[in-house]
Order: sequence, then C-alpha cells, then structure tokens
Amino acid sequence: MLYLSENMKYLRARKGRSQQELANDLGITRSRYSKYEYGLAEPSIVLLAKLAEYYRITLDALILQELRENRASIKTNTY
Repeated sequence: MLYLSENMKYLRARKGRSQQELANDLGITRSRYSKYEYGLAEPSIVLLAKLAEYYRITLDALILQELRENRASIKTNTY
C-alpha cells in the first residue's frame, strides 16, 4: 500500500510547516502541493527525491511505510 499523501501530511505537520512554507521550500505552488497531500496528483520522482532529502528519510519510507505508526523508521532509515 502506498502511504505517500498521508506521510506528506504527517511529516509536514511534524516539522511545523504550513503547506505554503513547504511549497516555497520545494519551489512549487501551494495549490500543487495540496493536491499531492490529498492524493489528487502524484509528484514527479524529482520532487519525491527532494522531499526525501528535505525530511532526511529514504524514498521507501516516504512512499511505502506508514510513518505515523512506525515513528522509529524516521530515525532508522535516515541517510
């Protein structure tokens, strides 16, 4: 199961950032970022890589793991 949109919401909230702030950090519009969080669109692999780097987690963790239930994975899968 893919957890991308849920993880994007969780990680952003955990970092204390608004959608606008994170969109600015990534160089996209807030509207576009919002669509990713709500599962209405899928980010490119380039943007996924930026997100993983931003949060210091692996792509696998970002996409495939339910981070809310597995908080330890955020620390153990850092690079």
